[in-house]
Amino acid sequence: MNTPDVSKDFADALRRVVRGDVRLDRMSRILYSTDASSYQIMPVGIVLPRDVEDVCAAVKLAADHNVPVIPRGGGTSLSGQTVGPALILDHSRHLDRIIEINPEERWIRVEAGAVLDQVNAALRLHGLMVGPDPASSPAATLGGMTGNNSTGAHSIVYGMMADHVQEVSVVLSDGSTAHFGPMTAESERALGGQPTLEGRLTREVPRFLDRYADAIETGYPTVWRNVAGYNLNRVQRDL
Repeated sequence: MNTPDVSKDFADALRRVVRGDVRLDRMSRILYSTDASSYQIMPVGIVLPRDVEDVCAAVKLAADHNVPVIPRGGGTSLSGQTVGPALILDHSRHLDRIIEINPEERWIRVEAGAVLDQVNAALRLHGLMVGPDPASSPAATLGGMTGNNSTGAHSIVYGMMADHVQEVSVVLSDGSTAHFGPMTAESERALGGQPTLEGRLTREVPRFLDRYADAIETGYPTVWRNVAGYNLNRVQRDL
């Protein structure tokens, strides 16, 4: 609980570049020092971004000042995923919209802070639901479920979150944005030639997968769900 305060320069810059709430007071930090786990770790501060531009600005500024960042939804995970000595980005306050529902193609587009029960209430009108059904559905957000690869009591039937996410738009560690989804060989080559972090990932991740293909194929434990690291064994390259 003795995480040091952020520097005045960082605090002032954060308030300049973020339009959403910036909370650096001790009471707010104590409130965000816990989640549904048994851990308690004081964050350096909290940002409630109003839009994606706020997220990008906060992440870029944190990167420039070597401040870690933890995105947070409902804080319902049981292993301490949303606590730490970092700048907390709480997506559940403003970034919670259901953007589009396509019942014919059976998909929905939402913001990261959209709550599962509210999403399912909208989908129920079309005879649909999100497959994973964790017990924390009244508070769990779709962004948190994606990051945590959530499951639920019926995951043997419906699968886990990784089985249902088709595409994601993300903010990378330098504050830039990227979109991950199905890609043709031509578009992969074009994007891989870009001098951006997204371009670097497009170039280097396939090389990494090829280099460690044998270890990836044989080294992962044969369990239903494993969240101890990156799910490299689930990365598909059908190019």
